[in-house]
Amino acid sequence: MRPILWALLLILAQTFVACEDHGPSRAGSPGVGAASPRLVVLSPALAATLIDLGCGDLIVGRHAYDLALDRTLPVCGDQSGIDYEALVNVGPTDVILEWGKQALPVRFTELASQHRWVVRNFGLLTLDDVRNSVRDLHAAYQNYESPRAGRALARDPVADLNRAWSKRDGDLAAAGRVLLLLSATPPAALGPGSFHHQILSALGGTPAIATGSPYIELDAEDVLTLDPDAIVFIIPRPPGTPPHEPLKAESMLSLLGPLSKLDMRAVREGRVVVLDDPLSLLPSTAMARFADDLASALKPWVKAGGGRPSSVK
Repeated sequence: MRPILWALLLILAQTFVACEDHGPSRAGSPGVGAASPRLVVLSPALAATLIDLGCGDLIVGRHAYDLALDRTLPVCGDQSGIDYEALVNVGPTDVILEWGKQALPVRFTELASQHRWVVRNFGLLTLDDVRNSVRDLHAAYQNYESPRAGRALARDPVADLNRAWSKRDGDLAAAGRVLLLLSATPPAALGPGSFHHQILSALGGTPAIATGSPYIELDAEDVLTLDPDAIVFIIPRPPGTPPHEPLKAESMLSLLGPLSKLDMRAVREGRVVVLDDPLSLLPSTAMARFADDLASALKPWVKAGGGRPSSVK
């Protein structure tokens, strides 16, 4: 799915007020002979978090647009609704959703009651919401973690997030005003309220856009008026593919498209990078990796005193 479409889906999800209806907790040691839970996860973000927590082996059903799970797992729903037949057929014990404040569908609540599913409903609007989802999922399923199931964060995954979302050594504000873009044609920016804007601020960086919505469509004149000191493109690569090579001058100009012709400092000095983690648009534990990647991208501009980063040749 194209990055802008993913962003729009995520922004639409952020229009709902967060609520947490996580259902009964399984925290604590499972009883002798207790079967592992069977999870259906109808949220790409929450699935990515569970994989990082080492619980990917517990998942038996997925969202249609999931990016992290095995593609052979049955699809049990997507943005358009829940596939009740598929959901019942996989026999879950737990169903995990990112449904927000909306009332859960009547049919779903009836089936949940009938089959005694544990329902965990999260809203993921802010970094605090992501942090809380990680805390709750870790508490519920930590006794079933498998080292081979995921990338295995620290034993205290919330501490890992807190570390990632904090100011770094060196003054990242010295990198100047940073414009976060999803694309250049047309210019599509991530503004206040987006997770990426929140992370840039938490790291001590300075967003080029101080007011507005999480997703902002700009034109060339808007970008010229902003005249950012640096531009960070967030363009997830397809899962399973290697990272893009560092930008060279020719590829940077191609990526900027019409923006390459504007008289902006970021263009003149080659202060442009691409962050392409496949999960970099998901409000999940992937936001810890995004924070580290963003900090690494900004540091050369700080060390160089505002000069050209080493990744541009």
